[in-house]
Amino acid sequence: MPRIDLNVPFSEKDDAKQLGARWDANKKIWFIPEHLDPSVFRRWLPQALDIGIRAERYFIAKTAKHCWKCGAVTRVFGVGVPPGHETLELDEEEEGTYCWCASGQPSFVHYVTDLLPKVAARIGGLSRYYRVDFSKTTQSSYWMNHCEHCGIKQGDFEMYCEPSGAFFPMSKEAASLIVLEVIAEPFGCNGSTSYGDHFFDFMRWF
Repeated sequence: MPRIDLNVPFSEKDDAKQLGARWDANKKIWFIPEHLDPSVFRRWLPQALDIGIRAERYFIAKTAKHCWKCGAVTRVFGVGVPPGHETLELDEEEEGTYCWCASGQPSFVHYVTDLLPKVAARIGGLSRYYRVDFSKTTQSSYWMNHCEHCGIKQGDFEMYCEPSGAFFPMSKEAASLIVLEVIAEPFGCNGSTSYGDHFFDFMRWF
């Protein structure tokens, strides 16, 4: 996993050290040890790695759907977080500041960007059809599925936000078609969560 360096001002070095950051004397830079959760160091992370959702573990979701373009059945992948995960939200009591808020529900995460490097490496190895690509609809790049047959993009809105989408089951039977693999490693990303009855109890966990 690539090392994550930090942008720590000299005046904040003691704070970074107390949280577990280490000093590279040769490169003159603070960095995150591999065993620590990078989201703890959010305020010093490089601008390109902006974490808004974090968890002590996560799950990879797998199912299949009909491609909207060619109609063939294609495998699709996604990620989710268990109960206890946290999202960065505006603080209602202190204007202009953010705080981490815990959720008691599991959630799929869609429009995913800025994955922690170790998570990105694992997810990138799932399939060459699940990768970062640009969406004209959202005018942004995120981790998205592509049809294994025709290569067309399978947007997140239809799969996660539309009832009966691949990762928005509306019945126990539909939920049972989704396989969830639990990964016991820290998770962090930017993206959107969705709550409600997604029938998680009826999905196949392992």
